[in-house]
Amino acid sequence: MKKVLLVTLSDNADHQDTAFGMYEELKKRKDWDVYLLCIRTPKVELQTSDHTWLIDCPERPGVTQKTFNLPLLFSVMHRVRKAHFDAIYFESLHTWNLPLMMFSGKAKTYQVVHEVIPHEGDSQVKMVDLMNKAVVKLTDTIVLRNKTYINEMIKRYKITPERLKYLELWRRYPQYTAPVHSGRALFFGRINPYKGADNLLEIIRLCPDIQFDVIGRVDPQMKEVAQQLAKEPNVKLNNDYVTDQEMQDAFINCDWVILPYNSASQSGVIIDAYKYSRPVIAFAVGAIPEQVDDGKSGYLVEPGNNPKFAEKLKEAVSLSHEAYDAISRYSYQYGSEKYAASGAVERFMELLNQ
Repeated sequence: MKKVLLVTLSDNADHQDTAFGMYEELKKRKDWDVYLLCIRTPKVELQTSDHTWLIDCPERPGVTQKTFNLPLLFSVMHRVRKAHFDAIYFESLHTWNLPLMMFSGKAKTYQVVHEVIPHEGDSQVKMVDLMNKAVVKLTDTIVLRNKTYINEMIKRYKITPERLKYLELWRRYPQYTAPVHSGRALFFGRINPYKGADNLLEIIRLCPDIQFDVIGRVDPQMKEVAQQLAKEPNVKLNNDYVTDQEMQDAFINCDWVILPYNSASQSGVIIDAYKYSRPVIAFAVGAIPEQVDDGKSGYLVEPGNNPKFAEKLKEAVSLSHEAYDAISRYSYQYGSEKYAASGAVERFMELLNQ
């Protein structure tokens, strides 16, 4: 029997859903003994047991006051080492991952790197780069979520190809959600430079007859753009924290999810769109083309071409109900086959068995 620990000490709902979804799938396997280590107050649903270890750790990957709660950290390290795991899988970056790796005993360690090239303009860019460099030195295997940045990862962090593995994203997957034909477009996620807040504003102004829901916290450097977004008559802006249910409602009540990004690695927003049967329109930046079946699960647009993006969005909202229903159904099926945790479990087990 293989004994495995899945770790995400992030307060990010996507990372939690990924780790929790795989934990639930592995629990169904009689030949796998799976444990989960996560924060005490997760944002997504979790059925707790003696195999789920919830701790009051720092919520961010950077350095905070809780980072120096050494009694708790040492107790967690002792508990992990005493359990004699065969493998420890870290879904997200965190400062406490480093000592856990160092004192993991004979367990083989796996660390997911989500951002090979930290996004310029992101307030955490230096910390992400430092964390990437640290985990490359300490973990046995680096896991990437896309193929686009494999060579860049090898070159940038001087890692041997044998230590690098590709494993596609996954999420818990709900039942098919029928379209509502609202004609609304949704932008979901932080309003920051790399997610194209400047592009979003121009696209909205080019589409005065389309209603937009813009949901996401505002980075300090984008406050002026957010203020302008709030003044647009066709925008409903929400900069507050949203619950899991509010997030679901936002996706269900839109017809199209838009990603006018300036840069990207892979996008969890695209997976969320597919989960709720909503197609996407995105600039073809980073690894996003790996996630979109162009013309079937959505549309890809030449990066930075805001007029073309607006034109494509206008075409999309003008589709007949029958045509839209077909692309909605395909988006769900495409996403389910590609990203459902139930389908990813075999790939995950294969990775840990190598």
